[in-house]
Amino acid sequence: MDDRFAGVRAEVARQLQAGLRPSIQVAVDWRGERVLDFADGPDATPDSSYVLWSSTKPFIAVALLQLVEEGRASLDDRVSQHIPEFGNGGKERATLVHVLSHRGGFPDSTPEIRREVGLRTGDWSAALAYVCQLPAIWEPGRDRGYHPSTGWYVLGELIQRLDGRPLPEVLRARVLEPAGIEPDGFSLGEPERLRQPPMTVHTNGERMAPPESEARYWNDPRTHRAVIPGGGGIARANQVVKLYRALLAGGEGPNGRLLSREMVRTATFPHAVGTIDRTFQSDIPWALGFHLKHVRPSLDDCGDSATPGTFGHGGHFLVNTAWADPARDLAVCILSNGLAPARPGLRGVNRLSQSILDAVDAR
Repeated sequence: MDDRFAGVRAEVARQLQAGLRPSIQVAVDWRGERVLDFADGPDATPDSSYVLWSSTKPFIAVALLQLVEEGRASLDDRVSQHIPEFGNGGKERATLVHVLSHRGGFPDSTPEIRREVGLRTGDWSAALAYVCQLPAIWEPGRDRGYHPSTGWYVLGELIQRLDGRPLPEVLRARVLEPAGIEPDGFSLGEPERLRQPPMTVHTNGERMAPPESEARYWNDPRTHRAVIPGGGGIARANQVVKLYRALLAGGEGPNGRLLSREMVRTATFPHAVGTIDRTFQSDIPWALGFHLKHVRPSLDDCGDSATPGTFGHGGHFLVNTAWADPARDLAVCILSNGLAPARPGLRGVNRLSQSILDAVDAR
């Protein structure tokens, strides 16, 4: 297959030369075979580790859905049944499914909230307490808006209370090991486990690009040690695709089952679609911890020709992405360490995804 991916390599080289990203790492699993695993850019290899940002979220969702399957909670349970201090300020009716599909009503809706959450990332109890006291800005379930961080502290705490172990330990036992992810291939708050330290995050300095302070935050060792369930994962692309391969296989990983086939279908079903997402001001279909192929191709990160059942999650407004196209039996992960303006970044990731689809379809 390697010769078939010449277009992918060319697109990576073009984006590096244009200054969109300093390095890019790509892994592709097609029909259960690793058909592409490479990186380009200074010091980048397939063994390099990258900050995942929001591409972390599916790992959290799978762990919680596994606990639901075991009967420790129901998707229709109110969050306050398990986290009583959450049930205030109009959030009392928020259910697990509401929070998983960004309908909980307490998004990171202002710079002040984002700053306050960021200041508490090194202290789990403080971050959770801050999120629990936030008032709802809409009745849970009645509207939707992406919750980058707030909802994921709640989901992470649900996992800890239902399982009884710290979140990183739960992820290792319930998600990473069954999926066959190597012990040094993924970290949430445990950077010492990684084969290599994460690649340094850079911003390209263009107008509308994230500021240098954002890059410094994600390069800070304290951030790497913090358990940030909505975006603190660090991994290699060739390990992330293993999660998606297991989901494509009906929830069965090489070392055990993650989810039942029925729960995989529930997790990747469009639970929130057809209305405008308040955060993105567009109709982005949400499943449970995953986003789906978008209504408008211009917003996709999985390639314009991805089939409608495609599911996955991007990171930091599409610096990174990982997705699976069930109709093609295809799992993809694209990682980078370069912050850029959102729209050019999104277009760049989508072009890379489309070049992968083109290569597979040509084969």
